[in-house]
Amino acid sequence: MLMQFLDEHCLLENQKARDSNGENIHIFAYDFLYLPMDFKSKMNKGYAFVNFTDERTVWNFFEVFDKLNVFPGSTWAVKIVTAKIQGKEALVNHFKNTRFVCESEEFLPVQFSPPRDGSGESVQMITVGEYKVTPSCSDILKKP
Repeated sequence: MLMQFLDEHCLLENQKARDSNGENIHIFAYDFLYLPMDFKSKMNKGYAFVNFTDERTVWNFFEVFDKLNVFPGSTWAVKIVTAKIQGKEALVNHFKNTRFVCESEEFLPVQFSPPRDGSGESVQMITVGEYKVTPSCSDILKKP
């Protein structure tokens, strides 16, 4: 769902950018995503790592996301902060030797080549790090 949300945001903003200057530019894109999961609750941990490819995308996302009511009727607040680790290369280096306790690769951080811009064009998704299945992890994921 997060990837779909980011793709839709990038597509919309790239269409606006193209409409305003007539050029087909794709400055709104991201090349790294990690959504940590809590396997006991089967929910995400409430934060994500996203690396946007252009500084303008970051500020635009801050501005747009801040105005959204992401969880209508909820007491949950959404806050965007800059991470201590900046850039795709630094994020990949940080997570590449990590062993994640999870059931499959679908829970690992991913990098994209080329970056995802919402256009729907083919993008290679490369996982970062390794996963290690444990009996407790499998049991937690399979319980209703």
